[in-house]
Amino acid sequence: MNNTANFMKMFMMLQDIETSVDTKVEEIIKRKERIVFATPGIIKPSNWETLSNNEKLRRLNKVQNQ
Repeated sequence: MNNTANFMKMFMMLQDIETSVDTKVEEIIKRKERIVFATPGIIKPSNWETLSNNEKLRRLNKVQNQ
């Protein structure tokens, strides 16, 4: 795995640590997608805005845990 992906995962983990339990799922997605889609080589899917929040979060978590 390259350093860019490792840094992305590290920043996502830091976001998880700093996120309180009562944070809305929309805010969690917003924070994670800002990190993921700013990473070189990762492109936001064309149907991203039509996905449910559960699906978005599932995909973002999958990227983080790979």
